[in-house]
Amino acid sequence: MEQKIFMTKTEDEVLRELRERPGAYRMYQGWNEELRNRFMDFCMGKKTLPVLYDTVFKKLMNPDTHPERLEDCISCLLKQRVTIQTVLPMEDILMDGASTMVMDILVRLNDGALVLVEIQKIPYYFPAERASCYSADLLLRQYSRVKTEKGAAFSYTDLRKVYTIIFYEKSVEEFKTYPEHCTHHAGMVCDSGLKLNFLQEFYLVALDVFRKSEYSKHRDPKDRLVGWLSFFCTENAEEAEILCQDYPWLSELYAEMAEFGRRPEELMTMFSEMLREMDRNTIRYMVDDMKEQIEKGKVEKAELQGQIEKGKVEKAELQGQIEKGKVELAEINKALTEKNVALAEKDAALAMAEEEIARLRALLKEA
Repeated sequence: MEQKIFMTKTEDEVLRELRERPGAYRMYQGWNEELRNRFMDFCMGKKTLPVLYDTVFKKLMNPDTHPERLEDCISCLLKQRVTIQTVLPMEDILMDGASTMVMDILVRLNDGALVLVEIQKIPYYFPAERASCYSADLLLRQYSRVKTEKGAAFSYTDLRKVYTIIFYEKSVEEFKTYPEHCTHHAGMVCDSGLKLNFLQEFYLVALDVFRKSEYSKHRDPKDRLVGWLSFFCTENAEEAEILCQDYPWLSELYAEMAEFGRRPEELMTMFSEMLREMDRNTIRYMVDDMKEQIEKGKVEKAELQGQIEKGKVEKAELQGQIEKGKVELAEINKALTEKNVALAEKDAALAMAEEEIARLRALLKEA
């Protein structure tokens, strides 16, 4: 019988081992229910480690210790073989007012191109704007560095591509409108067909769309990109075992993941870091959500102000029509009064005429 990658334990066994380490047990008790359940499921051999948490992703995809893994994943997305030359320090951060947006993994390839790989677990607002800022920041940093190094010999042809790769565990609604596509490649092109070497390219991967697509259900062992996306999405240990049958090269990653179960102190530290990451993600999402609500409020306020101004104009026009109607009505009343006076005069004249006719007839009879 083929040996399983993930060892199985009962919940009592896991708790007994934790209680033997009082510090670890207190740490476990201090976690929220979601994290405790996830930890227990991993220790019992039910679930894999959540790959999309930054601390787990960097353990398994660390370009310092396993550059070939990240190289292969990037190569599958870019559809060209790449080689990582340097891992850049994580001091590279974007400042946005009071918040900071940390770049997850930043590497330089052998041809000098920069590749930013970021994992986003929750659907932040403004995905295009955010990715554009990441890319622009990296391009500007490259420009400053190369211009300083080259001095007077600097040429814009010395600059290399900047690739921004973002994996979304949960994507915003815009991605759901393209259910047949889980990866989106964007770059600047000329509508005329003119070929120019623009330096910024974006690869956006909606993993929640991948999970629901037929693309994920009919795995081709030759399609390594499907293998990587399946690895990022698979959380059930039994499904991971099956996945390794289609993609045997993933067995090494899952075996390394399972090994953490035999190193409880390191495993506890990883889960504590995951808890801090959950809190940071929640705060970042709340900030984005408040900004979105403020922007929506501004738009709604402007629309309401526009409706009020339009109502004022319509009221003024109506008031004008009423005043005009009053003038017309007064003129009509005046005309009617004049006609009534004329009619009364005519009635009086007719009465006098009838009296005269009656008098004349009386005279005729006497004659």
